Amino acid sequence: MKYNQLRALVAIAQHGSIRAAAKTVCLSQPALTKAIRELEQELGVPLVSRSARGAQLTQFGQAVCARARLILAEMQHAKDDVIHLSGQAGGTVSCAVTPLVSLKFLSRAIHSFRQRMPKTRLSVQEGFLTAALARLRDGSLDFVIAIVDEKKLAPEFVFRSLHEGELIISARKGHPLANAESIADLEGAEWMLNTTPESIGQSLQDFFVQHGASAPHVVVECSSFSASFSLTVSSNLLSCCPKSFLETDWIRERLVSIPVREALPRVSVGIISRRDALNTSACDYLIDCFVEAVAAVPQFQFDTDSAGVV
Repeated sequence: MKYNQLRALVAIAQHGSIRAAAKTVCLSQPALTKAIRELEQELGVPLVSRSARGAQLTQFGQAVCARARLILAEMQHAKDDVIHLSGQAGGTVSCAVTPLVSLKFLSRAIHSFRQRMPKTRLSVQEGFLTAALARLRDGSLDFVIAIVDEKKLAPEFVFRSLHEGELIISARKGHPLANAESIADLEGAEWMLNTTPESIGQSLQDFFVQHGASAPHVVVECSSFSASFSLTVSSNLLSCCPKSFLETDWIRERLVSIPVREALPRVSVGIISRRDALNTSACDYLIDCFVEAVAAVPQFQFDTDSAGVV
C-alpha cells in the first residue's frame, strides 16, 4: 500500500465522486483511478463501486478506508513531530470540545497554547459524542473533551476527568412544569435529549427508571447545542444540562432549573483519547493547557432559589 493510494481511497469516501476526490488530492482523474486500481490489484478485491450516482466504497473499501484514515493521521503526526523538533513552523492539532468547555475554558486554553506555539494550526469542533468518537477512532481528531459516562466508553478509549458537576432538568422560563418538585411530576412531559449510550441524556433516562419513574418520553433526539438551546427556549420540551451552564448570563436569562427534590446524577467532563494513540508534543501541550484552564476557574456555585424559577 502506498500513501497516494490511501489518500485517494479516503478522498473518494469523503466526496463520493472520482472528480471531486481527484481535485482534493491534486491528482488528475486518470491518475487517481490508476492508484485505486493498483490498490485493488494488490488486495485482490474491489474497493470502489462506480455508478451514475458517483463512486461509493464497497464493504472491502470501507474496511480498508477505516484503517487508511488512521494510517494517514499517524503519518501526519510523524511529520508534525519532526516539524516541532526541528523548530520549524507548522503542524496541526485537532480536537472537539463540548459546549460547556467552549463557554468556560476554551479561550483561556487557546490563549495559553498560542503563547508557546503560535504557528501551530488548531482545529476545534463541537464535541458531541455521536460524531466525535467516530472521528477520534479514525484519527481525524487527536482528542475529545466531552461530558460522558466513563463506565460506558468503549475499551479502545481512555478517559481523564477534568471537572465534575451536577445535572439539572432545564426548561424555558414560564414553562408549566417550572415549579415541579419531583421527577414524578414530570410524567407525560415531552423531552429533547441526546440518548446515545455514553451521553448524559441516557444517564438521565436510567436515573428516572432506577427511581421508579417512567423514562423521559423523548420526542426530539438532538446532538447540537445551538438546536437544543433554541428548541428549549421556544417550546415546552424539557431537556437536561450541567448546572454550570446557568453561569452564562444569556443562558440563565432564558432557561430555568426545575427544582426536583431528587439529587440528579453528577456528570464528568474529561478528555477522551485513543488508548493506542501516540500524541504529538503539540497535542500534549494543548491538553495541558485545557487542564490548567479548568483548574484556574473556580467551581460554579449556583443557588436554585435565585435561578429565576417561576
